[in-house]
Amino acid sequence: MNIKVNLTNRYEYELLVYPYDNGNYPDISKAQKVAPKDGSAELSIKSGQSQIVEIPGMGSLLVQFLGEQRLESCHDRFCENPSDFDKYQQMALLRYKTTELYWRFPTSDEAAELQLSVNDLGTVCLDKVVSGEARQVSLPEFFIPPVFNVGLPEESKEG
Repeated sequence: MNIKVNLTNRYEYELLVYPYDNGNYPDISKAQKVAPKDGSAELSIKSGQSQIVEIPGMGSLLVQFLGEQRLESCHDRFCENPSDFDKYQQMALLRYKTTELYWRFPTSDEAAELQLSVNDLGTVCLDKVVSGEARQVSLPEFFIPPVFNVGLPEESKEG
């Protein structure tokens, strides 16, 4: 199974894509020009793989196809009637700056599809979820478990 990300570029600069090569650091020599200004591209990503879209001057958009993995904190685990979002089997995660898009979709022989664009300011925009559903989530950039906070002085309550 693959996912398909249709990407429209309205930004002043051409967009590049780096394959993530199964966890190896992206090699700039393997970067491909994917979307010229006022152009579009189609990214195809296999389960367990990732691609990085470089947006000049703005940073990178990471597209990860994680298969049957779940972000448990984003589901109604104890609900009698879970939503369709909770029932989808497959997962992809898109990360740009400090915002994440959690995309779930059914297992199928057809590629799951999502439409994105980069506007004239370099902002990534979700245009349409063709397959499944997507939710904006906020994942910590650095997670510190509560056990490490034990014994630290409490914050001052003055103020």
